[in-house]
Amino acid sequence: MEGTALEGLEVLGRLGEGRRSLVYGARWHGREAALKVYKPRAIARHARRHGLPLAEFEFRQNERYHRAPGLAPFVAEPLVRVVGPRGQAFLQERLEGQLYYFYYRERGARVPSGIFPQIERIVDLAHRAGLYDVDLHAMNVMVVTGESGEPVPRLFDFNMIPFHAREGNPIGMLLRMGLLDRHWRDRRKLRRFHDFELVERKLLEYYE
Repeated sequence: MEGTALEGLEVLGRLGEGRRSLVYGARWHGREAALKVYKPRAIARHARRHGLPLAEFEFRQNERYHRAPGLAPFVAEPLVRVVGPRGQAFLQERLEGQLYYFYYRERGARVPSGIFPQIERIVDLAHRAGLYDVDLHAMNVMVVTGESGEPVPRLFDFNMIPFHAREGNPIGMLLRMGLLDRHWRDRRKLRRFHDFELVERKLLEYYE
């Protein structure tokens, strides 16, 4: 990391692995953080779809959500990104909690009644800020403990290119032309939030 925006970063250990990146616990300027190091294949795939490098794209998307009025309590804070010849990385606030998918499953679907209205509020606040096609699913919501001990849902993954920004995509074209309501995909995601079939299929594909 020497000579980059991440100089002085201390890597503490591996937290996990996703389809696009490896994630490490880290400490940066005295702050606990999560370091996402992107896989070369993910970097190349993203480059074919969008003009911004993957780390830069996710940083900007994360920043847009975090800065939107009212959304900061529900979004992990973006810290810094690095794009260079040796790879790409993104540093973000580390969230201590449990993925909603496992939080829900381990409680036999008996979760506090206040959680889902907060997830609905995330979508509402995003739409008010002009942010649509939220990457909203049970593996992208971390349930953390709030200041008063209450469970709070927080988003942390922002590398999905929104459909309305996808060139050559028929749905994206209809959205840009105003022939489809920009709210509809997010409303559908909310209705199907507890339908985990797609999430579980993706998990099986990954671990196979």
